[in-house]
Parts: sequence; structure tokens; C-alpha cells
Amino acid sequence: MSANAENYTLDAESHKLFPDDSDRPFSGLIREWFHTPKIIVYKLTAVSDDIINNWSELVLETLRSWDKSAPYLAIHDLSQAGVSLQYAALVNFDMMNIGVTTAGRVLAEDIFAAHPGWTAKVAMNFNLSLSGQTNRTLMNFLARENPAIRYKTFYSRTKCVKWLTGEITDTSEVKSIKPADE
Repeated sequence: MSANAENYTLDAESHKLFPDDSDRPFSGLIREWFHTPKIIVYKLTAVSDDIINNWSELVLETLRSWDKSAPYLAIHDLSQAGVSLQYAALVNFDMMNIGVTTAGRVLAEDIFAAHPGWTAKVAMNFNLSLSGQTNRTLMNFLARENPAIRYKTFYSRTKCVKWLTGEITDTSEVKSIKPADE
């Protein structure tokens, strides 16, 4: 378990983590922050070309200003109903993309190349709808090969945060089945 795990606000009944700050930089996107350690969450609430392009610019601006001595930890939350499939279509199914758009990916990877040793982890959060499950499955087969940037997909924001902080390393969401008498 990470040393910082106790710093999160965790509701014991629902087991949900709550961010320290949030804002809406533009319509269609909510940005949230966990401060210890620093994690940024981008929650997509609507989809259009303008929203996707604005999100990409916001990510690039955040990457440029991020403290390069700390890993970039981000959640791309696509769990809002009806969002993930529309988003997938607009980005040509290149959803496991730190820079959101194709141009954003190239620019983001250039930022990492200019800072050797700087790393990132991006957790993709989907819902359990058919489109969410389809997109998550597709993303797991399309693993990116940039050594500085790691991606994982989840159905739970709490698991996203726990993976980003190193609190969990087994990212499979399949539970073992135990007999009732154990």
C-alpha cells in the first residue's frame, strides 16, 4: 500500500474517492484534482469536435506546466453515459492517448522526449454499458508502446486512483470464485 493512501478522502460506505478540487474549464469537461499525490481527472460529459480539441489543448497546457520531478498521473474518465462511443468515433478509436487527439499525442510525446526520465500513468475509466465494455476491451488490445507513458483501463474511478498511486498492482477486475463455506 502506498504511503499516501491515507491522504485521500474516502467515503467508507460507498468506497468512493472524492477529489480535493474541481472546475469546469469549458462546457463538456469537468477537471478534478487529487493533491496528495497530485492526480488530475478529466471527466468528459459531452462530446463534440470543439470539446475534444479544447480538451487536448488543456492536457498539453497541463503537461507543459507539470512539475517534471513528479510523474504525471491522470484519469481520462469516459464513464458518463453515451460518451465513450462518441469519443471513440471522433478520435478514430485512438482512445488510449495522453494527448486526446492525434496531434495532441505527437505534441505530448514530444514533451516527454524533451524531459528524459519523466513518466506518466493514464488510467481510462469506462462504465459497464455495452459501449463502455467494448471500448475497454478494445483499448486493452491496443496497448501503446511509449516507454514513458503507461495506460490501464478500469470500470472504477477508485481503482484508477489506486493504480495511479501504486496502491494496487493487480489490475485485473476478475474476482476469484471461492466456495461459500470458506
